[in-house]
Amino acid sequence: ARGEEAGGECPITVDPEDGIALCSVGESSNQFKFDHAFGEDTRQEDVFEEVRDFVQSALDGYSVSLLAYGQTGAGKTHTMIGGPDDHRGLIPRSLSFILSTVETMRKDGWSHTLQASCVEIYNEGLRDLLCPSAESDAKNMRIQASETYGVMNVSDLTLVEVSSVQDVERLMNMAEKHRTVKGTDMNERSSRSHTVFQLRIIGERTLKSGQKQTLFGSLSLVDLAGSERLDKSGATGDRLKETQAINKSLSALGDVFTAISRKQSHIPFRNSKLTHLLQPSLSGDGKALVLIAVSGDERNASESLCSLRFSSLVSQCELGKPTKHLTTDGGGSGSAPPARKVSPGKRPLTAPAVNGDKKRRT
Repeated sequence: ARGEEAGGECPITVDPEDGIALCSVGESSNQFKFDHAFGEDTRQEDVFEEVRDFVQSALDGYSVSLLAYGQTGAGKTHTMIGGPDDHRGLIPRSLSFILSTVETMRKDGWSHTLQASCVEIYNEGLRDLLCPSAESDAKNMRIQASETYGVMNVSDLTLVEVSSVQDVERLMNMAEKHRTVKGTDMNERSSRSHTVFQLRIIGERTLKSGQKQTLFGSLSLVDLAGSERLDKSGATGDRLKETQAINKSLSALGDVFTAISRKQSHIPFRNSKLTHLLQPSLSGDGKALVLIAVSGDERNASESLCSLRFSSLVSQCELGKPTKHLTTDGGGSGSAPPARKVSPGKRPLTAPAVNGDKKRRT
């Protein structure tokens, strides 16, 4: 890949077969090993195929999180949301896969309830992206633990039942419309917040013995705001405040991974709204996967190196054995919380993806 805007050599070299990325900054070259590395010409379909089994785990009753991490403009939102048709990202592809698999599981006697939500973390505040922004801003939303389902509940958060790809598309369009996006010197359309799109999956079936079996899984698809160096972002006023909040929460995420890698007894999940919300899948109860997006522009080589070093930290983390949320008969509550109507209608924590396409915008 070449950094065309800069007119120079791309600082990132990817070896997809060996899962290796080389990052050159100045005279030094740094090598990083991944579960999988994707070049700039990788199709969206190929990325999804690599994480499909992980998405399946949510249907199997686990708490699962997929996070896209990297500097602003590196391609996180393209990877997670994408565009139309073949350019669809991980969120629409994952939800389409789940909807299709749920239909197949009906043959084995399973019936499912799927509930979607989308929350924005902006300046360390929570906003519901599936309701009008003025109403969402007025809410005093709080994060609360749910003993039953292995997820963190957000008070007053809109939950919407989905049963078709069209339902999902409407919700994603609504969330994108309400998301906070502004321009900076580093990205003319920069996401100024973290977005967590979550699907809760409640499955039920009756066994031949007459016992009722219930499972609960969750899939959190996280498009993180991009990190920015203050001296390069040109941020002032509100943009400066946003950048500082973004960098602070990403630092808190790094602190959590550091504590996990060092097997510390206390993990600082509550130091930010982001880590608090993702606690179930990062605490050893669930499964988490981190995708690293890096820029192919040589002017961003130092930022790309920082992202790759973050991936090294993540790869050192080992979570405990994940918990499968499955009950039989009276072993626990399996009923779904009510959905709200919305108009219009020891497991390694891995960092598998490198994206060198500088054209992919966040």
